[in-house]
Amino acid sequence: LKIVLVIVIALVIVVVVGFKYLYNNGLSGQTANPEVKEGQIKVACIGDSITYGHGIVGWEKNNYPAVLGQILGEEYHVANFGSSGTCVNPNGDQPYTSRATYQESLDYSADILVFMLGTNDSKPENWIDENAFREDLLQLLDSYEDAKIVLCTVPTAFFLDGQTEGVTNHDIQPKVVNRIAEVIRQIAEERGYPLVDIHALTAQHPEWFAKDGVHPSNEGAAGIAQAVYETIINLETEKET
Repeated sequence: LKIVLVIVIALVIVVVVGFKYLYNNGLSGQTANPEVKEGQIKVACIGDSITYGHGIVGWEKNNYPAVLGQILGEEYHVANFGSSGTCVNPNGDQPYTSRATYQESLDYSADILVFMLGTNDSKPENWIDENAFREDLLQLLDSYEDAKIVLCTVPTAFFLDGQTEGVTNHDIQPKVVNRIAEVIRQIAEERGYPLVDIHALTAQHPEWFAKDGVHPSNEGAAGIAQAVYETIINLETEKET
């Protein structure tokens, strides 16, 4: 019995420590959105693992939506609806619309929707062409009926170790990511959505993606949050004038 008890305690410790490690590094898939306070402007951050904060050290405070909430201040409530591995393509390997996170983001009834999704659509199994991506993205955006949409281009994806063709880590195709970013720019211009050109921003900072070429570091998440912050503040300023 003593041996069994020791084994059970050891297993519990391993599970607890393991979960804590995963949680603190954005690998658990768990969310930690605070409660909405009366009168707060609700900001929903929609996206994949880049929005969720995959690999971010001290994840709960340092994923980009969390940083955005900190710099926007108490007037705003920022919720992280990032879902790792997801794509725009409803027939892809992991459609965003198939996740509970999607319905949760609809139920949140955001005042402002910050949308940054499409990197996983560059995977060979998900990519068809620009027209298909465009139609799928418009359909998804239209499902958020009442929110003010802030559209973000997807971050740049980088080849590592001298590679220049094909796929990088996580089966992402950097050259297709570039094409996806251009489609997003076109949609923003056509529909009059405020655009945060995260693709152009991150192209200047490959050091943010040194770990795997796809997911930004803590510094990168902070840079993305700052760019989104500036756009939201400009929006609110324009509304007041």
